[in-house]
Amino acid sequence: MDKREFLEKLALALAGQVPRSVIEENISYYDSYISGEMRKGRSQADVLNELGDPRLIARTIIEANGGGNDMAGVYEDSDSGENTGYEQETPDYQEPPHTSFHHIQIGGFWFTLIAVIVLLFVIWLVGTVIGGIFILLGPILMPVLLICLVLWMFKGPRR
Repeated sequence: MDKREFLEKLALALAGQVPRSVIEENISYYDSYISGEMRKGRSQADVLNELGDPRLIARTIIEANGGGNDMAGVYEDSDSGENTGYEQETPDYQEPPHTSFHHIQIGGFWFTLIAVIVLLFVIWLVGTVIGGIFILLGPILMPVLLICLVLWMFKGPRR
């Protein structure tokens, strides 16, 4: 691989993952770095071997810029079709979908109507329970109350 191929692979791996300005900035940086090292007397092959796979560099750039979700999977070497073994780890945890709650504002009329309906239901429920108690205890409770009333009347009020 030469410098041109390295820069093309880097640009291709970054495409669609980070803003265009980030791609241009990194291509410019690596182009200058490789040229600078070659001016120092190093061979192009040595510099490119030192840098490593441009797709790994792209992955680091994407992660540093808050991306990386779209690069899951195994990279294949475009020259040989072989699996290079560079897999991106995907987290086990997945965020639950965002739900939004809508607050319902009820105007005065509707609030009053709902309050009256709830109040009538509570009165009906209490009446049913109390009525049920009187139906069950009526035959026992009425004679006991009558006896208490008669005794109170003959003895008179206590002073």
